[in-house]
Amino acid sequence: MKRKRLKIRIALFFSLVIIMGALCALYAVFCRGGSYNEAAVEPQTEAVTEEPVTEAPSDKAETPSQSVPDESESETESETQSPAAIGADYDPAEVLASENWQLALINSDYPLDKNYSANLSPVIEGSSVTADARVSEEYKKMYEAAKADGIILTPYAGYCSYSRQESNFQSKIQAFTLQGMSEEEAKAEALRRLEPAGCNESGAGLSVDIISASAGFSSTDEYKWLLNHAHEYGFILRYPENKTDITGIIFQPWHWRYVGTEAAKEMKEGNLCLEEYLGARQ
Repeated sequence: MKRKRLKIRIALFFSLVIIMGALCALYAVFCRGGSYNEAAVEPQTEAVTEEPVTEAPSDKAETPSQSVPDESESETESETQSPAAIGADYDPAEVLASENWQLALINSDYPLDKNYSANLSPVIEGSSVTADARVSEEYKKMYEAAKADGIILTPYAGYCSYSRQESNFQSKIQAFTLQGMSEEEAKAEALRRLEPAGCNESGAGLSVDIISASAGFSSTDEYKWLLNHAHEYGFILRYPENKTDITGIIFQPWHWRYVGTEAAKEMKEGNLCLEEYLGARQ
C-alpha cells in the first residue's frame, strides 16, 4: 500500500514538472515575440528622424551668396582720386570754391580770373593788410604764437587787387629799363621777381608778406622762427632759394603762403615747393 502511494506521488511530481516546463516554454515564446516586434519598430522610427538632418548641403548653398557683396564693396572702396591733381582744364577759381581752396595753384600757367572776388579781413587787429578771411584767421594764430616767443611777425602786404598787380608789374619793368635794360630784358627780369596781373596768388588773398620785401629778411630771427614753426600753422615759404628753376621766381624769404597744416608739414618733410607737391612743374 505504501509503495503504491509512493508511485502515485512520484507520478504526480513528474506531471507537475512537465506541466510547469510547458508553461515556461509558452511564456518564453510569448515574451520573445513581443520584444522582436518592438525592436523591429524602433529602427524605422529612428531612421525617419535622422534623414532630414543634413547640414552640409545648406553650408555649401550659403557660401557663394555671401562672397558676392564683399567683392563688390572692396572694388568700390579701392577707387580713389586726388582732389589736388593738376589737369589740362585746371581752374584756380574752381579750386578756391572747393573744400581744397587752400591748395589753389595760381601762376603764369594757371591764372586767376580778373573778376575773382575774395572774402577779405585784416590779418591782425588794427592792420590795413588783408587776406582771405580763412587765411587771416590762421595768420592770427601764428602771430600770437610767435609773439609769445618774443617774435613779432608784422604783416607788410597781403591781398592785392588785379589793377594793383598790373601797376606793380609795370613799375617793376620801368625800374629795370631805367637801369639801362631793353624792354625785353626788363620784362624778363621783372618776371623773375613778380608774377604778372592775374597770375599772382595775392589776388586770392592766400599769402602774406612779412615785415619787408628785402632779401636781408633771411638773416633775421623772425625768418628763423618761420622756418621752424610756420608749417605748424599751415604756412610755407612760397619761393624757396633752391626751387627757383621750378617756381620761376627768385628767393623771397618774406613771402609766406597758406596751404593748410597737413600740406605744409608734408611739403616741409619732403622739401617740396607748391608746384612739386601738386605735380605741376614749370
